[in-house]
Amino acid sequence: MHLSYRKRMIIYNIFLFAFAFLIVVFCVFQGTSYYYINQAKNNLLEMTQDTTLYIDQALKDSSDSDSLMNRFSANGLYLCKNIAVNENNRVLLFDTSGSLIADSVDLSNTNTLDTEINLSKAQSSPVFTLKSVNNASVAYYVAPINIDNSIVGYIGFLYPMHELDTFLHITSILFAIGGLIGLFVLVLVTTIFSKHFFQPIKDLTKISKAINNGNFNLTIYYKHSDEIGDLTQAFNGMITNINNVILQLESERKRLAGVLASIDDGLLAIDKNGNIITSNSYIKTYFNVSNPKTIYDFQYQSFLRDIFDSLKNGKNHISEEIDCNNRNLLLIGSPIREKGFEENYLIIIRNMTAARHLQDEQRKFISSVSHELRTPLTTIIGYTDMLTRRQVADPEIINRSLNTINREGHRLLRLVDNLLNVNKLDKAEFDFKKTNLNIVVLISEVVEQMQIKATQSDIQINYISDDLPEILGDYDRLQQVFINILHNAIKYSNNGDIIDVISTLEEDHIVVSIRDYGPGIAEIEQQRIFNAFYRVEEDRSRGPGEGGSGLGLYIVKQIVEKHEGKIEIVSQVGEGTNIIVTLPILSVLIYGGDKNEKPKE
Repeated sequence: MHLSYRKRMIIYNIFLFAFAFLIVVFCVFQGTSYYYINQAKNNLLEMTQDTTLYIDQALKDSSDSDSLMNRFSANGLYLCKNIAVNENNRVLLFDTSGSLIADSVDLSNTNTLDTEINLSKAQSSPVFTLKSVNNASVAYYVAPINIDNSIVGYIGFLYPMHELDTFLHITSILFAIGGLIGLFVLVLVTTIFSKHFFQPIKDLTKISKAINNGNFNLTIYYKHSDEIGDLTQAFNGMITNINNVILQLESERKRLAGVLASIDDGLLAIDKNGNIITSNSYIKTYFNVSNPKTIYDFQYQSFLRDIFDSLKNGKNHISEEIDCNNRNLLLIGSPIREKGFEENYLIIIRNMTAARHLQDEQRKFISSVSHELRTPLTTIIGYTDMLTRRQVADPEIINRSLNTINREGHRLLRLVDNLLNVNKLDKAEFDFKKTNLNIVVLISEVVEQMQIKATQSDIQINYISDDLPEILGDYDRLQQVFINILHNAIKYSNNGDIIDVISTLEEDHIVVSIRDYGPGIAEIEQQRIFNAFYRVEEDRSRGPGEGGSGLGLYIVKQIVEKHEGKIEIVSQVGEGTNIIVTLPILSVLIYGGDKNEKPKE
């Protein structure tokens, strides 16, 4: 059976009215019940407080020498009757075990408040429950009698809720009458006016059939065969014709979105009026402009507007490089010309920052290595030329020349070794030969070895250490770490300075601190001091023959990290430098370190 939309609307209105009416009835009844119950609770709480004071006074006025509990049990009936008269309610008194000792009405029904007394004993607080007795609401209330911070018993009230029952009864009758009257009026009004409501829908149906060959992007689904069903069929006829167009456009849109998303460069397509046809996410990344509508939305990027103006004025290709927001950007602009369409313009923004940085690093690398190789080679060639051509016979000059050649040869060898070490450390297959080692012994040997070099500049190395556990590591590599750090500390210390070396145990790590009191390192340089080929000798004095490649601390950092440790630098200009190396102890390395390495027994 198919009902017309008009009849279904009447039925829906009736259901809506009934639902709203029931919500109102529920809220009124619940609110009223909540009000009367809270009022009853407050009354019972006041009654409890009054009766507690009365019992307190009555028990303390008694000449009996027994305890309060015994006096309460002995005078229970007397107290119960007096309280019932004063409060005009049925009263029950219980001892501390929950046994009934007095009832102002009837002692035969001993389990009247069993549930409430058990709950009050368990919680040591008043208990309120609402029950229906002979179709009447009665509040069951039990509270502990607390005298001098001690519970001497419990008092219970059976409090009739006459006002609540009366209100709910009268309200139910009134709501029933009002609901019936409201429902009758609703049906009457809906029936009379529904005839006028549906005339516009019928007119719209005729109009939709007349424009069946037009373009509308609306789809209607309706399963009933009524007036709205006719309207649905008309719109569905139109939608059939435009679906193919929508699918084609959607396919092209997805294809274009895929192409734009796959491009790693920023892209702006602009029409001749400066309106943005399309752009990708890199535009916001580079210029912090969200969803630009025109080229003039780029208020702080005038170079984009200049490129657009140049292309619009007939220039065929533009390529320029600019610095923007700490980025090096390459801008490429060109017109888009296609027969039958107006000319548009395309601007591609390519981030060249990484490429330029790589070029700078390559130049620095070549410059640094060339300089470091040329210096010792020039010295060696100079001395060998002097010895061979001038035929020097003075043993002292020959000895000094050979020592210089030897020193510069070792310096050249050290540079080559550092370059080889860097290459090895960057390879995954490079393994360390780790064994159980005593870090105190290792550092002591390094300090003893470096003290010889420090003595030449009147520098004293002080080493202080706790009794430390063993670690798992490569002895030679860790020795290289501390030699390199101490070498730098000596290099940048002043004559007569002291270098402090301290090794301690902190939780599950060994911390080695190497502190010099030289010129210190600026904060901006501390962030780059462990980078390969980075040197700060321009701002720190060096002795003759102390030129470095900038690889020492880089290698140190790599070695420490391959031991699951870390290296930090704390320094202030003019106050010296503190290098802190943290290495895990043996147990940590066994269970949390390199899984491919096993400690030797």
